[in-house]
Amino acid sequence: MAGDPSNASLWTDADVYVGPVTAANPANANAPFGSDWGLVGLLDGDDGMPESRDEDTDDKFAWGGILVRTSRSHFKLTKSFSVLEDNAVTRSLIWPGSTESQIIVPVPVPVKIGFEVRDSGTGKIKRLITRRHAIVEVDGDVDENETDLTKVTLVATIFPDGSKVLFDRQGTPVLQSLAVAPSTQSVAVGAIASLTATATYDDTSTQDVTTTATWTSSAPTKATVTAGFVKGIATGSATVTAAYSGQTATCAVTVTSS
Repeated sequence: MAGDPSNASLWTDADVYVGPVTAANPANANAPFGSDWGLVGLLDGDDGMPESRDEDTDDKFAWGGILVRTSRSHFKLTKSFSVLEDNAVTRSLIWPGSTESQIIVPVPVPVKIGFEVRDSGTGKIKRLITRRHAIVEVDGDVDENETDLTKVTLVATIFPDGSKVLFDRQGTPVLQSLAVAPSTQSVAVGAIASLTATATYDDTSTQDVTTTATWTSSAPTKATVTAGFVKGIATGSATVTAAYSGQTATCAVTVTSS
C-alpha cells in the first residue's frame, strides 16, 4: 500500500474559540489565542464539526445533449458544532443580545470563530480561523431532561472577504530535514568543539534543536559527543550523528594530536 502514514491524523480533541470581528489571529498554531477570544467549552465529540457546502449549479448543453459547461454561483459554507456547556460564550451565541437577567429575541451578530483540532498521538494542531466573520444560529431544538446532557447544536455560516477567502489556516509545521553544522570538524585530543543541529520545516521556518536532538558517535574511543559538544579522545576519526523527530544528519570528525 502506497502512502505516508505520518500524513494521517486522528483528531482526539477539539475546541471552538469565539471573538469579536476585530480579534487578532494567533501568530501560528503553537501560539495561544489572545484574551479577546473565548472558549465555548465542552463539545460533543460524536457530533464533530461537520462542514456543509451549498451552491447553485447550471448545466449548459449543446445540441445533441452534450454537456459543455457548468456555471456555479451562490456558494455557501457552514460548519456545525454541538456545545455541552452553559457559559458566557455559548450564551452569547445562543441568545445574542441577552443578559444574565433577561432573555430577548435573538438577533445574530457577526463574530470571528476559530476551529481547532488536535492529534494527541502526534502533537499536530490544525486551525481554521474565519478571515472575515461568521453568523451563528441554533440548529434544531434544545432538549433538557434528566437522562441526557443538555446539548445545543450551533451552525456557523462563514462569510468570505472580498478576495473570496473563507479561512486563515494554521497547522503544526512538519519537519522536512535536519542539518548539522559544520559538516566536518577537526578537534584535538582533549579539546572540545561545538556542533549545531538545525531543523527545517515545510513552512520554511527553522529551529535550533541542538539541545533536544539525540547525539551519537560511531567511535566513542576516538570522539564523544554530548548535546552537540564533541570531545577528542584519541587520534583518528568518527562520524557524529544527530537524530531529531525521525530525521538524522552527520558530521565527519577528525581527532588530531594537537
